[in-house]
Amino acid sequence: MKVHLMFVFCLFLLSACVKSKSGSDIIASDKMGSVIFDMNVAEEFVSIYVAKDSSKDKKAELSKEYQKIYLLYEITEQQFKDSYDYYKAHPGAYKIVIDSLNAKAQRRREDLYRMPNS
Repeated sequence: MKVHLMFVFCLFLLSACVKSKSGSDIIASDKMGSVIFDMNVAEEFVSIYVAKDSSKDKKAELSKEYQKIYLLYEITEQQFKDSYDYYKAHPGAYKIVIDSLNAKAQRRREDLYRMPNS
């Protein structure tokens, strides 16, 4: 019984020492959805337009586009990666991000294909 209690106590101490990533270093779900949406647009731009120019490195150009997005949203690449890892590890939170992303994409499609007089 003592061994069992010591084990539980040790687990409690270890869990208290682990830093939670759900704090301020994680990008909010709505902002994360917007960042991912803009990254998808950047990937589409690079694959359609930049890839046609054989003098440009597609990977380097995509990296430049990502840097513009980080500046736009006032985040760092590391902050994005940490947030992305956090959301991937928490399916419920990730679903909120993806749902936000899908809603934004749907609105964009509707705006794009809307008839002028409707």
